Amino acid sequence: MEGPEIKLVLFDLDGTLVTLNFNADKTRSALHKYYLSKYDLDIFFKPVLQRIGEAEQVIEAGKGGAAARAATAKANEILRENEERALVGAKLLPYAAENIDEFQRENIKVGIFSRTTKSVVESAIERFGLGPFDIVISREDTVETKPSPEPVNYALSKLEIKPEHCLVVGDHPYYIESGKGAGALTAGVLTGLAGKNDLLDAGADYVFQDMRGLVLEILGVEL
Repeated sequence: MEGPEIKLVLFDLDGTLVTLNFNADKTRSALHKYYLSKYDLDIFFKPVLQRIGEAEQVIEAGKGGAAARAATAKANEILRENEERALVGAKLLPYAAENIDEFQRENIKVGIFSRTTKSVVESAIERFGLGPFDIVISREDTVETKPSPEPVNYALSKLEIKPEHCLVVGDHPYYIESGKGAGALTAGVLTGLAGKNDLLDAGADYVFQDMRGLVLEILGVEL
């Protein structure tokens, strides 16, 4: 293997390994309706998790901690329900399973880190027969999620791997930022909504059209 020795590859899930049928607009609309009717808060929920956190702070200041926690619990329930619906029509992306197999064949650890709820991540893994993974991180596992480096640092700590031996792979700039913040190498794939320049501007070390380029560059394996 040329270049830095990779001992762990951390994959994003949605847009990188699979495509979930997540309706972001419908989810934001449901959250907006709930907070407006219940707390008279007019919030545009993008990014969703950040705005939920900000709403909690506002409600806590006005109505107290118990009310704020109840609001966040309901918001997470709305989000989870919409994520579960996203499994309907979900698809495995080309070369995703083959990538995982090739890295494991080289005794390189593989993991997933995602902002999606744990039950949906686990259901997607099971449905498409992916893995087994050395670590799976969903949003419940860390206080902060992408673009924070916390999920990557969590994986590095659990698996006792130095950041320079980790490669983070994702379709969105947030995953690139998360990996770079932890000191890991990063690779963007153009299988989601972000463009090449978006990923490069976020600091991606590599950008590939699809997952074939990843194993070709890192392992020299042509799929």
